[in-house]
Amino acid sequence: MLNFETVLKTNFHPSGKHLADIKNWLIKESNITNSGFYCNWKVIEGEFAKNNVAVITENDFAIGFTVYRIYEFRAVIDIAETKPTERKKGIARKLISDTLEYFGQKGILVCELFCSPENSEPFWKKIGFENFPDLPHNSRINMFKPLVETLKSTEKAESETKISLWNCEPYQAVREKPKWNWDLNFAEDNETLTKPIIFPVSGDWQVELTKNGQKIVTEKVKRFPIDLVDYGSFMIIRKLTHINRN
Repeated sequence: MLNFETVLKTNFHPSGKHLADIKNWLIKESNITNSGFYCNWKVIEGEFAKNNVAVITENDFAIGFTVYRIYEFRAVIDIAETKPTERKKGIARKLISDTLEYFGQKGILVCELFCSPENSEPFWKKIGFENFPDLPHNSRINMFKPLVETLKSTEKAESETKISLWNCEPYQAVREKPKWNWDLNFAEDNETLTKPIIFPVSGDWQVELTKNGQKIVTEKVKRFPIDLVDYGSFMIIRKLTHINRN
């Protein structure tokens, strides 16, 4: 069993030496197995120059890395790999855990990725990632993990103040029940949610705000006129600025 505290270190400002370590074992992996991420070396090198690469080291030798992008409230992991000889030792789990903690320290609310190779899906599920709902024109296995505690959806709302979401456009929603509902609870200002809603969506899906049984707003996600932050494929709602207008 490795002593993670003294042997392994995750570095968010890796050196050129660490990058060279990674390149060497990626080339070897590619030559032997015709797999791995050496085919994406230009991407790795480019993101390294932007300081978007985290490296896990053993005695200062790079044995795993992640390549990522950070936006205002969302992070995307583009590549994650452990040196072939170091797999099944818990190294990848530590690397991802440290990376997610780093994102959280930067105020990131959610992390997303798509599984490549597809057989990596069970690993991501084990560390708490969930599959995206079926999105239009999306054939990849997309996954996400909120980095803060969120308001959980239900199939049927129990309160009369809620957010409802359909997995279809408004013209189709008239014949369908909402797919997801969130019963809303507020802080003392009666606008800020006690827990945010963070959920992957299509911008063309219908979303609806109901207050005390009265429909306040029904619109496509991308035009929803409340405190909605839509980064990439996510609906992030932290504050309902129009909740008291009626």
